[in-house]
Amino acid sequence: MSSLQPFSISRVFNAPRKLVFQANTDIGHLAKWLSPAGFRNIFASGEIKVGAIYHYGLQGPDGSQMWGKQRYLELVPDEKIVLIQSFSDKDGGVTRHPMAPSWPEEMLATTTFEDAGPGACRVTVAWAPHNSDAAGNATFDGARDGMTQGFGGSFANLEAHLAATERQIANSRVVDAPRERVWKALTDPKHVNAWWGPTGFRNVDVEQDVRVGGVWKFKMIGPDGTEYPNKSTYIEIKAPERLVYDLGDWEKVHFRGRVTLEEVGAKTLVTLTAECPSREFRDGLLGYAIEGGKQTLAKLDAHLASMK
Repeated sequence: MSSLQPFSISRVFNAPRKLVFQANTDIGHLAKWLSPAGFRNIFASGEIKVGAIYHYGLQGPDGSQMWGKQRYLELVPDEKIVLIQSFSDKDGGVTRHPMAPSWPEEMLATTTFEDAGPGACRVTVAWAPHNSDAAGNATFDGARDGMTQGFGGSFANLEAHLAATERQIANSRVVDAPRERVWKALTDPKHVNAWWGPTGFRNVDVEQDVRVGGVWKFKMIGPDGTEYPNKSTYIEIKAPERLVYDLGDWEKVHFRGRVTLEEVGAKTLVTLTAECPSREFRDGLLGYAIEGGKQTLAKLDAHLASMK
């Protein structure tokens, strides 16, 4: 058994644990911050669930590209992520480290999340070679200073992302449909009212005028029969890319919503964002809004399949 010690690093973030966990398990969030300093995301696809793979591409300041993928072994909501990390190519194949050929092909990464005071979360990442030979272990062991610097840059990116989105709740999903079909499912009343809302919810008494200044008004009926009045006023419509609307009940606006559609090959990355009036308001919604958003996007994915 190898006596090689894992590399470990921690950072406390000024954000609730549920939100920090989501930022590490939602494709839309990961695409905004998971990169070394100076790199930007150019591709994000896949699912984040046990047995699935997240495949991503990054581009450096000089135009060079770097690809990677993560295969998920364990996900404990708001507590732990265990995955296999490897370098990749644009087609998703496993490759060697572009600057260190003896680097292990696979790394076992464990990330844990702990409360660190009110509204704060401690993230700890542990890395160790997986199925590596002696040369790979030696390369890993000699690169601890570089890993400290690299993770420091990624943590700084995550910290900046959390600060920039401190009044937002966002959920993303890559759906297996071209963007034009997703746009139709989002803006055609007979389609959107068939899937919009969390699992077990349905829309009745629908009035929908999809144009800038138009109103989408309906009652959302919960699984227990409770009625939730909804009223959205469209602020911006840019087909097939973006919808922006003010959402509330029939008396007042609660937050500004945004739906964005980004092409990922023949698929589409759909992101639902709620822009809240304050961080406190946002934090009060986290308990159900993140899960509700996931369920809504899963219903969209299923509906798109029925439109083929």
